[in-house]
Amino acid sequence: MNLPHKISEKSFKVNPYTHWIYDHPHRILPDPSPELLSALRGRPEIPQPPLHVELGSGSGNFLVQAALQHPAHHFLGFELRYKRLVRSAQKLDSSDSPHVWLLKERGERFSRYCPPSSVDHLYLHFPDPWPRPSQWKKRMVSPGLLADIQKTLKTGGLFHLKTDHSGYFLHSLKLAGRQPGLRIREYSNDFHRTGVHSDSPKTEFEGLFLSQGKPVYYLQLEKI
Repeated sequence: MNLPHKISEKSFKVNPYTHWIYDHPHRILPDPSPELLSALRGRPEIPQPPLHVELGSGSGNFLVQAALQHPAHHFLGFELRYKRLVRSAQKLDSSDSPHVWLLKERGERFSRYCPPSSVDHLYLHFPDPWPRPSQWKKRMVSPGLLADIQKTLKTGGLFHLKTDHSGYFLHSLKLAGRQPGLRIREYSNDFHRTGVHSDSPKTEFEGLFLSQGKPVYYLQLEKI
């Protein structure tokens, strides 16, 4: 029997990270659910440590640094890519940070896992800017996301946005000014210029931009 097309060896290649995510059951949740996460964090009726949530946690640089600074706090990282999840888990295991969990889930769905008024700090670092006007509807910062942020943050809780794209920064500032229950507490068009934030945890992209002398735009919102 003749096959219509030649099948190359490359066609049978399997991404090994799709299997390796299961090598870190205490760290990565490949099929997350609110119930599973709640069981890992502890009984909700007992006061829980402060909760930090990063949407799009990449390869884990920020989470590792933040967890080392606050070892008693809880951290959630939302990430879809297998390789990034595994790399993050490896870094976290090496740093011996026990209260960090990685969810293979879209960051936009974070409110499904975070009850109302449960989050102390929520981070969004260098999201895809979707620069063309026809793409703006794809941007992660949207009225819907800001409403979920307002719902899940504790009173006084903070949302932190970093981006290298000035248009995205202005877009986010404009939307933030319209969101009830959130106020703009801080913003900067060059987050690291003054040196005040030199000790703050940095993402992979942030380190790259700093090495190139590029500014990082920063927006901080507080739930009131």
